Amino acid sequence: MAPKKENSTNNVYFIETSSRDTAADWANQAMVLYRKGKFANHLASDRFVAIKQHFGEKGTHGFLPPVIAAAFAAAVKKKGAKPFLTDTCTLYRGQRSNAVDHLMLCQAHGFTIDQVGCPVISADGLIGVDQVMVPIRGKHYQQVPLASAACQSHAAIILTHVTGHVACGFGAAIKNVGMGLASRAGKLNQHFQSTPLVKASVCTACGHCARWCPRDAITVKKSAVINEKLCIACGQCHAVCPVGAIGFKWDQATQVLQEKIAEHCLALHQVLEGRVCYFNFLVQVTADCDCMGGKETPLKRIFDDIGILAGRDPVAVDQASADLVKQATGKDYFQKLHPSIDYTAQLAHAEKIGLGSRQYQLVQVKS
Repeated sequence: MAPKKENSTNNVYFIETSSRDTAADWANQAMVLYRKGKFANHLASDRFVAIKQHFGEKGTHGFLPPVIAAAFAAAVKKKGAKPFLTDTCTLYRGQRSNAVDHLMLCQAHGFTIDQVGCPVISADGLIGVDQVMVPIRGKHYQQVPLASAACQSHAAIILTHVTGHVACGFGAAIKNVGMGLASRAGKLNQHFQSTPLVKASVCTACGHCARWCPRDAITVKKSAVINEKLCIACGQCHAVCPVGAIGFKWDQATQVLQEKIAEHCLALHQVLEGRVCYFNFLVQVTADCDCMGGKETPLKRIFDDIGILAGRDPVAVDQASADLVKQATGKDYFQKLHPSIDYTAQLAHAEKIGLGSRQYQLVQVKS
C-alpha cells in the first residue's frame, strides 16, 4: 500500500469497538472518525446534506440506532448546513414500499425530529418514482435513475450497517447507495435478471411468498408457481420462504446485479463530485440485511463487533471492511455465509468503472 497521506482519498479511518459498547458509544466513536477525516470540509453553509441509512423493517432490530444519526445531524448543523435523513421505497410489500408507511415506521423506530434533530425525507417521493436520470459510462448503463432528493443535495453522509446479503453476499457502502438510493425504476432494472426456482418437493404451499411478492407473480396450488412474465427477480420470495423451497441460479444473476448496483453508486459520485463520505459499522453483523430483521436480530450476530470505518472512497471502505472481518475471524466470513455468491464482483467492477480503488491505507484511530 502507498505511504500514509492524511486526508488522501484512499485513507480508510478505523476505530475499534467492543461488544460491550452501546449505541451512544458508537455515535461518539463515529464522531472521532468524522473529525479525524475532516469530513466537514466538503460541507457548505445553508446547503442540504443527505444522511442515508436503513431505518429497518417492521419488527426488526438490526438497523443503526437513531442516536448515531443524531450525532451526524448535529455535526452537520454545526457547520451551518441543513441535514435530513433519507432512504427510498422498496420493491417488496411491507412498511417501506411507500413514503407514508415508511415515515410512520421511522417514527416508530425513533427517527423523529425530537430525537435526531432533523426530518426524515423519502428520497424518491411518495411511491418511489421521483428520480433524476444521471449519465454514466458503465458496462450495463449509459444513464441510471437516482432518487431525486439525493441528486438535489449538496453532499451526503452514508451510514451503513454492514451485513451479509441474500443476493450480493455482502451488503456494505456500495450496496447501501447503489440499491438504496436508486429509484423504483432503478431497483427494478437491477433485479430483472432471472426467475427464482421453486423446489416443489420442499414447498409446503403456505402462501407466504405470494403474500410478499411485489408484482403478484406467484400463485399457490400444490406448491408455489412463479409467472416468469410478471416476475422481476427481486428475491423477496427467496428471503421470506420459511422452508427454503425457493432459490436462484446465482452464478450469473448475482454478478450482474452487483455490477448494476456499483454503476448506480458511481452515478451518485458523479452528481455530488466527491462530496460524499462513508461510514461502515462492523457491529452486530448478521447473516442477512436489516430488511430481514424478523429472522436476524442483534442477538444472532455472527461474530464479535469489530469497529467502525470511514472514508471518501466506497470501494476502499468496503474492501477494508471485508479484510478486517477476515483478519478478525480467520476466514472469509461473507463467502462462508453465501458460498454460491462471489461478493467481490461488486468491488472488482466498482474499481474497473472508476468508482474507487481496492487499494487503501488503513489509519487506525483511538477513541
